[in-house]
Amino acid sequence: MQLRNRRRALLAVLLVVATALPAAATSVLHMDLDGLSDRAALIFRATVLSVEPGSVAVGGGELTTTVYRLRVDEGFKGVFDAGGKEAVVVEVTVVGDLKQNAPAPGGMEHLVSLPQAPRLERDGEYVLFTTAPSAIGLSTTVGLGQGAFKIYHAADRQEMAVNELGNLGLFDGPVTYTELADAIRAQVGN
Repeated sequence: MQLRNRRRALLAVLLVVATALPAAATSVLHMDLDGLSDRAALIFRATVLSVEPGSVAVGGGELTTTVYRLRVDEGFKGVFDAGGKEAVVVEVTVVGDLKQNAPAPGGMEHLVSLPQAPRLERDGEYVLFTTAPSAIGLSTTVGLGQGAFKIYHAADRQEMAVNELGNLGLFDGPVTYTELADAIRAQVGN
């Protein structure tokens, strides 16, 4: 009988945690272009050269990371030094696993899903608003999916740009790359 009561109490606690955390943990501040630009240490157009798993030691444990190597095709904000090389390459290390639905250790199920940095595709082209690396070398896109604009070609071969929110609050849907670049330049004073 006592074991049954403990199980019920544990189940009640788990239900409270599972229903209370997602509302607070998944909230991300919605930003306009001014907010994205102000919070970004770097703003640049890039092509993804590689996507590799990684980890970083912190607090006596290890966090799983993803390391993106990016060729900077156009810089809008920040310092991009090639160090005498022709192409500027930057690394952005974000928290998270390359596997989208990786099982939790020990066969446990994840009850809470926290917001994640957007997943960039190898050879994909993006305009990224990134934070400065933290003391342990981690950074992310500002506003998560808000600060990562995928560049793609429309049917007429025009370069278009759209973030994970469909440019909500920034533009009325996808925009041309030229329109996005001009808006960023106006914002950062280039």
